[in-house]
Amino acid sequence: MSNNKDSTPFDAGYKLLFSNPKIVQDLLEGFVKPEWINEIDFQTLEPFKASFSTDDLRERHDDSIWRVKMGQDWLYLYLLIEFQSSDDYFMACRIMTYMGLLYQDIIRHEPLQRGRKLPPVLPVVLYSGSGIWTGPLNMGELVHRPHPALARFVPDLSYYLVEERHIPESYSDDYPDNILGHIIGLGFSRNTADMRQRLRQLRELMSRTGYRPMQRSVAIWLNRLLRVRFRDEAIPELHNLNEVDAMLSEKLADWTEQWKQEGLEAGLAEGREQGRKQGLEQGLEQARQKEAAFLLKLLEKRFGPLTNTHHQRIQAAPVEQLEVWCERILDAETVEEVFPQ
Repeated sequence: MSNNKDSTPFDAGYKLLFSNPKIVQDLLEGFVKPEWINEIDFQTLEPFKASFSTDDLRERHDDSIWRVKMGQDWLYLYLLIEFQSSDDYFMACRIMTYMGLLYQDIIRHEPLQRGRKLPPVLPVVLYSGSGIWTGPLNMGELVHRPHPALARFVPDLSYYLVEERHIPESYSDDYPDNILGHIIGLGFSRNTADMRQRLRQLRELMSRTGYRPMQRSVAIWLNRLLRVRFRDEAIPELHNLNEVDAMLSEKLADWTEQWKQEGLEAGLAEGREQGRKQGLEQGLEQARQKEAAFLLKLLEKRFGPLTNTHHQRIQAAPVEQLEVWCERILDAETVEEVFPQ
């Protein structure tokens, strides 16, 4: 969907999905859930074609900005939907840039009369990565304020973050009519059998009148997902969910064997790493024991037999403490000066 280095290989599939008003509606109703959701007339939801002056913005958003009627009047609601596969700490700054250019486009082409206000913009970031999102959700958190008087000049602009990894596995069961929930659930399927089960649920939902034209968009998204998920570029271009299900059935044996092999290799790698750590820990413990024995020998040679308490303290002490006691022997006149209370 973009030239950004963080974009996923199936961003184009996401862009195609979000060219359908039903998916945009599912995003708002099922994931964003604004308090004013009941004021939106989703029957009026339509894409807004902006003519940005930069190639980057034109390429990112021409199919991902929508407007909708709220209440009795035409109010403009623009959705800037970003698709990220890895954390972008400065996302708020990027969003501010996109919104500024979008507002310039509205002013230039509407045109707005003096005294009229610009429409509100709801920026949504759909994050599909597995890591924790660390970027601030408000632009103001990115700006340093050397003096309190400068606070009023700091931009106050937020975006709404939807993290796919926080969506519960039961989401598609809890919200059976939310197509986007089923699609995201497919991306987090544990195995091919689970994926086929979720696919059947989605296929039954989309068999209803009105949803059938979306099947091609969903199938194309799934095609790109499967190529990435199973690292299989030989997967053919699929155009409906029946073809996807048939392909999963055909590939089931091959992918099951692939998963088993990958699991075995991962287990072996983990075993080797544990062995390395255990070997390191054993080596450190042996070195500590030698240090303790050396310290006992020096102390008894200089001060005579030690008490059981001295023996216990030395045997339980870490290497760093043993080294400190060894240094004190050089200047100590009594054993008590080596072990001060």
